[in-house]
Amino acid sequence: MARHLTPLALLAIGPLVLSLAGCSGPAGDVSEDADLPSATGSEYHVAPTGSDADPGTSARPWKTLQHAADTAGAGDVVYVHSGRYPEDVVLRRSGTSGSPVVLRRVRGDRPSVRSFELAQGTSHVVLFGFQVAGYSNWGVTLIGDNTDVRLARLNVSGGEAGIHFTVGYSGDPPQYGPVSDVLVEDCTVSDVRYTGIDATPGPLNGAVFRQVRVYGCGLVGEDSFGADGIGIEKGEQITVEDCDIHDNGGDGIDLNSRDRSGWARGIVVRRNVVARNHLQGIKLWAGGRMQQNAVWGQGICPIMVGAYDCAVQMLGNTIAYNMWSGDYGARDYAATIGYPGPGSRAARVRLTMRNNLWAFNTGPAVGSPTGLYLGPRLQLMDEGRNVSFSRSDGEIQADFLGGRWFTRTQIRNGAWASATGQGQDDLCVNPQFVSGWPNVDLHLNPGSPAAGRGAYP
Repeated sequence: MARHLTPLALLAIGPLVLSLAGCSGPAGDVSEDADLPSATGSEYHVAPTGSDADPGTSARPWKTLQHAADTAGAGDVVYVHSGRYPEDVVLRRSGTSGSPVVLRRVRGDRPSVRSFELAQGTSHVVLFGFQVAGYSNWGVTLIGDNTDVRLARLNVSGGEAGIHFTVGYSGDPPQYGPVSDVLVEDCTVSDVRYTGIDATPGPLNGAVFRQVRVYGCGLVGEDSFGADGIGIEKGEQITVEDCDIHDNGGDGIDLNSRDRSGWARGIVVRRNVVARNHLQGIKLWAGGRMQQNAVWGQGICPIMVGAYDCAVQMLGNTIAYNMWSGDYGARDYAATIGYPGPGSRAARVRLTMRNNLWAFNTGPAVGSPTGLYLGPRLQLMDEGRNVSFSRSDGEIQADFLGGRWFTRTQIRNGAWASATGQGQDDLCVNPQFVSGWPNVDLHLNPGSPAAGRGAYP
């Protein structure tokens, strides 16, 4: 059923009260000089008052970023002064390992550019400290065959996608090659029409997203699975950590949706706040490790993992108060692990699940609370010290045990442990959060019986 969006008044909703990492966005200047490579080559300057006929010194700067990008080579640093640069800058010159090409703001300045593109094969590049806005398609593009790229303290908004990796149709090989060894840190991506950070078709390998905030993406038309916070179709060795992914029209974090062979290597999603996304929260199609994430306020099933054969580790997450919004919520499971897709056989999933906290999933505006779904080909490797408190008459649906539901009473009295050989120190108790919907704070009150479990132990 199509569900029309009610655009969120983000300022009226207020800031997220949860923080696992103290994500501050790209505004701060603390230690930015020490944080960037020093010039091993030349230093250049760009300012709106300059001229490309000048030598590019501090006293006689260049005028355009494109001229700087066409000139700077390995080890060179380009200092960009405050002002608006209405340019679609294409970088075609690469640095070398240890001597990248660096385009960066002058400390404390706020330069704004329309867009950046790294042409095919352009590598060993640092972009630091820019506002990116006014583009119609993609704000920052790594077109393919790019490696060793750092994107830091960028504020990207508008267009169809904020940061985009690779070019091609979904599910097809990339037209210009994969992208690898990318660090995206301390950036904000907001208010784009579709996915905020997008790797379609991928692969994107060896990527780290750290202290990134993505919000307001895809809040037009109807809910869309093509309007995620972070969406990577294919890739290995991907880490998403210490990020705030909230208030997007699609999913929060969606990884490996086209890696159908499964067993994706090195997928780690940890210490993130994933909140109020209109569809799902965290999706690990081909496996990986979810650790110490706070996931709340999603519109439908907040966690989907194990669509393809894989191993999944879920450690110390808090998943609560999902599917409560009357504007975009719909009753669904609190998590699906190894759920069979339409017309397809369920995946084989090796599941480790410890110290997680599941509570109050589905609220009165949408329907009665729901529990966890565990698929028919799931192998429970290690399960214990989890807290379940969503649906008293069915906290766990175990299709790998013939579709049997386990109630709170059966978890408490040992029936779950007897059936699985697991369940050590599982609890079914009210975890006593600091506050519930809509001003959710998933920290635990002093004396909580769930102390030591979840994202905020």
